[in-house]
Amino acid sequence: MKKVGILILLLFVLSGKSLKAETTARDSVITDMETVINELLSDTLDMTAVKKDTVAYVPQDSMSVFRDSISSEADSLLLEIDRAAMHFEDSIKHLKDSLMKAELAKRRVTPKVHPEVTAFRRLIQQYREDYAEWEERWDDIYLQVTGLPSDADFYKLSMPATYYSAPVEQSMSIEGWQPVIPFVKEDFRKEALGDLPDLRRSEKIDRYINRQLLNFYVNYPNLVKKNEASLRDKEPLPDELRSQRQKKEKVRSMVHTKKIGKVDEQSLLVVKPNFWKFAGDSYLQFSQNYISDNWYKGGESTKSMLTGFTWSANYDDRRRVQFENKIEWKLGFVTAPSDTLHSYKANNDLLRLTSKLGVKAFGTWYYTLSAEFKTQFFSNYETNTDNLVSAFFSPAELNVGLGMDYKFVKDGVCNLSVLMNPINYTLYSVSNDRVDPTKFNIKEGHKRESVWGSRVEATLSWTIIKSLTWESRFSYTTNYEKVVGEWENTFTFAFNRFLSTKLFVHGRFDDGVPRVDDHGYLQLQELLSFGLNYTW
Repeated sequence: MKKVGILILLLFVLSGKSLKAETTARDSVITDMETVINELLSDTLDMTAVKKDTVAYVPQDSMSVFRDSISSEADSLLLEIDRAAMHFEDSIKHLKDSLMKAELAKRRVTPKVHPEVTAFRRLIQQYREDYAEWEERWDDIYLQVTGLPSDADFYKLSMPATYYSAPVEQSMSIEGWQPVIPFVKEDFRKEALGDLPDLRRSEKIDRYINRQLLNFYVNYPNLVKKNEASLRDKEPLPDELRSQRQKKEKVRSMVHTKKIGKVDEQSLLVVKPNFWKFAGDSYLQFSQNYISDNWYKGGESTKSMLTGFTWSANYDDRRRVQFENKIEWKLGFVTAPSDTLHSYKANNDLLRLTSKLGVKAFGTWYYTLSAEFKTQFFSNYETNTDNLVSAFFSPAELNVGLGMDYKFVKDGVCNLSVLMNPINYTLYSVSNDRVDPTKFNIKEGHKRESVWGSRVEATLSWTIIKSLTWESRFSYTTNYEKVVGEWENTFTFAFNRFLSTKLFVHGRFDDGVPRVDDHGYLQLQELLSFGLNYTW
């Protein structure tokens, strides 16, 4: 048993030897182990023979028991030897494999990977990840993809499979073919033009798409259900569904390829944005009517002239603040043959200044502080008398209000402003002692009248057609006891830039002045004229 233990210990030691042992050492170990096994077997046989010799001295009744014990012990010993031999063979096999792997690892040379190959593998991996992500997004019907601008150049790919004639024509065409000149190595035109941007983007995209469609027609003809001829009768998209392409830079600015060097601070010019916008309009209109003294129906010959001037200066920072200023002047004269004291009368006389300061509240609504002042230039008299009806600063009217302003602007078509002042102050004034103040909302014996109330004012400029423009102004002022309302309308029909016809219709309602005869509180003035017009 002692030798058996030594054998097992020897097996464990041999199994734990270094994997770097040489082949000759391995063979000597195997030879030593075979010698030990042979000696162990011979000792076992000798021990069995000795036990058989000693049997004669053992009593007869104990002989069988002793024989059985010797036999079982020998069997156990042989079984242990077989197990040790099998474990030893496995250890030797494992040792051979380990030595072989060590030898191969020693001879192996790690190849060097080129950086471009690594970058290409990384690109392929990123492409696979992006492709898997977009495929998942494509299958998600509830996902709303935003931030992807639409491009009309790819319309053929977004529509159902349709047969177009352009791909076939392109494949059969030789347009753009040029012969190869062997002695010309460089394109001199590219050097002359420099690095210009490619302005044929849409054309190139269409050619690429046609190539893909032609491949689709050849490989999947059964999936093409529509023909280009069926699309010719389709109506285009309505205006509200069209998206305008952003304006591109001018080609002339792109041609300059000269690089700008270092610029000194003194040579640098910084242009600040100009938020002011100035505009003006002026006109001179005439009308004439001649009737002879013996005209069978009678009548009077008249002549009239009307002139006007409008100038505006508006500030808009396109963020929060708007400041609008406007000055208007209208002056018209008409001959009065029936008036023996005055050859001409002023039938239209107005000087008006308006100003609005607005701060953006939300959307197109602005908190607004507004002011308006209006008066007239010339004096006006009653027919065949020297009774003065109105004069310069008689009357004069001032309105100051605080409220909100709503704006709707569509460039070149419509410009609407609705001003609502829940708090409004109105000052009526008459400076000439010969003018009756009761005709202008002023109490008798006073020259000024202050009124607190509210005011609504709406201005509209609408280009109905290219040559017809409607300008309107409506105001409603009340102190909750009396009302002053005005509605001014000007229709301008322009024949060209300098000639136009104007129709003025001015209505007024004022229940704060006494009535004249049987007339009500509604007043009306109308004038149709033809003449010169200039806008800048």
